[in-house]
Amino acid sequence: MIKMVASTRSLNRFIYFIKDLYKTDHHYIFPIFYALKRELKKEILIEKQYIAILSYRNTKLCGRLLYTYKYSEKQKRTICYFSFFDVIDDTAIASELFTFMEADMRKKNVLYAEGTYTPYDPDTRRGILVDGFDDDPTIFTSYNAPYYGRILEACGYRKAYDTHALSFDIASINLQKALTLSNYFSNHFDVRIDRLNLKNMDADIADIHRILEYATTEINYQQAPSIETIAQVAKQIKFFINPKLILIARENQTGQPIGFCLVFPDFNQILKKTRGKINPFKFFTQIKKCTRARGAMQYIIPKYQSSGLLGAMYHSIGEAFSELGITAFEAGTIMEENQKSLHTFDIFGGKIVKTYRIYGKELLT
Repeated sequence: MIKMVASTRSLNRFIYFIKDLYKTDHHYIFPIFYALKRELKKEILIEKQYIAILSYRNTKLCGRLLYTYKYSEKQKRTICYFSFFDVIDDTAIASELFTFMEADMRKKNVLYAEGTYTPYDPDTRRGILVDGFDDDPTIFTSYNAPYYGRILEACGYRKAYDTHALSFDIASINLQKALTLSNYFSNHFDVRIDRLNLKNMDADIADIHRILEYATTEINYQQAPSIETIAQVAKQIKFFINPKLILIARENQTGQPIGFCLVFPDFNQILKKTRGKINPFKFFTQIKKCTRARGAMQYIIPKYQSSGLLGAMYHSIGEAFSELGITAFEAGTIMEENQKSLHTFDIFGGKIVKTYRIYGKELLT
């Protein structure tokens, strides 16, 4: 039986369902529940931009799904994007959830669905994990039981594309190669690499937006996000930001932003212990114990691609790792078609350790 989330009580059931589903999975890391509740209440109950549904068998909650509709500039059509797909290992439960969503799609004359994407930010927790179940997820990445892919395919969903995460042991990274690239770049280009300025976030956000607009051809799954979206995401993740790990490259003469990279300390190492609850004092006392980091985004405008800028930025990141005691690094997620980035990270010793799949389904007319 399907029930729509229409009250705070049913929203709580939607949010906390995973506590029961994953209570014995030692790799699953619960989100910060109070923050998630605040975000979803706004989107589902107040602004009603998203539709959340629950699947019950008798009185037992067995599955959940969230979806919304947005126009895709790339595909030139409205798409139903789904997320927060979690179910017990039962195809009938998943089928019930997707049948409800697909019936709603037909009413709105929307014939293509794709997911999973986290609301607000398609780079966060993007895709269903299909390979790499033997490791904890890094901050803002997906984790799910291995049976999810099988169930989605049984419901008629097929691979749209894959993304990969690459792992590095800091001690084994080819630092000499990074230094060589950094020196080469410095000798040939009049560019500076700045750390994020928390006191001037608006200006830095505007520069990041400009870089994304120029680099849109590299974003082959979506158009560049609006500056408002970037600002909203920045506000949501500000708690997790270390300015030493967020770099913006600018031309010295013009001040033009030409590239940036976004790296997070892997706070999942702390959140795993809190199980969805956050004690600010305990959290801040544990920050220095983070030994892993995740490279979430790196974009360079076309003029400076293949110039050595990426190597120069990651040389600076490597110096920050030494300051912070970071010994392991995961980069991603990187589109499977983005061979340039995959090759660059391969040069520095990165190995693909996780694969996330975006699933899509065309409805028959």
